[in-house]
Amino acid sequence: MYNKNDEITKKQISFVNDLIKREETNQKVVDDYVKSVKKGSVEELTKKEASSLLDKLLKK
Repeated sequence: MYNKNDEITKKQISFVNDLIKREETNQKVVDDYVKSVKKGSVEELTKKEASSLLDKLLKK
């Protein structure tokens, strides 16, 4: 699967941003998730963390 140190991809960042634009409430989900994994921004997430975040956004 993913190496835990792999950085988030540009495609993942773009997808997160698209989901935020589609539904305003997604911003809170993103902010809460980033805080929960002790990161400062979406861009600091690993691929695995980004994948988990995207799963949360898509299931909501």
